[in-house]
Amino acid sequence: MFDLRVILSLLSALLLWSCTVAQTTASPVIDVHLHAAPSSTASRWYSLATNETADAAQTRYLLDTLNVHSIVRAVIGGSPADVERIRSADPTRLIGSVAFPCSDGVDPNLSPCFENGGDWPDLDWLRQEAEAGRIGAIGELYNVYAGIAPNDIRMWPYYALAAKYNLMVLVHADAGPPPEGRVAGCCADFDESLAFPALYEPILARHPQLRLVLYHVFRPDFVQQALALLDKYPNVMVETSPMTLVPTPLIHSAIKTFVQAGHEDRIVFGSDYWGAITGSIEVIESAPFLSEKQKRAILHDNAARFLSIDKKH
Repeated sequence: MFDLRVILSLLSALLLWSCTVAQTTASPVIDVHLHAAPSSTASRWYSLATNETADAAQTRYLLDTLNVHSIVRAVIGGSPADVERIRSADPTRLIGSVAFPCSDGVDPNLSPCFENGGDWPDLDWLRQEAEAGRIGAIGELYNVYAGIAPNDIRMWPYYALAAKYNLMVLVHADAGPPPEGRVAGCCADFDESLAFPALYEPILARHPQLRLVLYHVFRPDFVQQALALLDKYPNVMVETSPMTLVPTPLIHSAIKTFVQAGHEDRIVFGSDYWGAITGSIEVIESAPFLSEKQKRAILHDNAARFLSIDKKH
């Protein structure tokens, strides 16, 4: 006679094994849009283990999440202190990026940006960080939030530095979020008119090899402007986050437009905020018009080429 407890134990072990196999054989993912943030003892995403600091719990949660989703590279941007604290936990996988310009010393989540309380990173310091390999990008650029035009005279030295050191430039290219979607007290100077992709034309004209990633490109008018840049500049890429906050049909329509225009190799994956990776991957995987090859390209291969990563994964 079979022991029910043994059978249940064996079934549980088999289920765990099958989940592990599924995880290790899943297509690899590259996430070009993660944010670093101060850790918290009351996070909605992670809890502190016994004798664990908030910093350690936050980093553990992020690395565990990357492992679960087979994320082999990720770009993490934010304040220098938060970025380096998290990046240094897995410097082979995580690519650091510095976000700016800030507003009165804080970012859109009202977290401090720079230790000196300013809104801009020091150019000499940024150069040293690039030379040391601690950053591989600048951004997310918060021009929309700060009410500063992309071609403002204060921006040009940063584009020049990015071009010189082959840093990616990660930009907020969307009119949102709407007021109700922003943190209370954020962004008195928010100006959605500064988000249009076409505003980066003069920057790309001066630095045509600049590696530019347009974040949040899903609105039809923004998609059309992005297409014009994709047609002209080979180092421009687009991503369509936040895919868990925007209606999926709108995201799918944007991706389909890029694919039909011949730019399926210029779409990269970004999750945008903590807790959104699972749902964002599902949005890509559920697109009925994408082949498996195209899905893998968006989730990994396009970014691997953009980041000059060997596609052995």
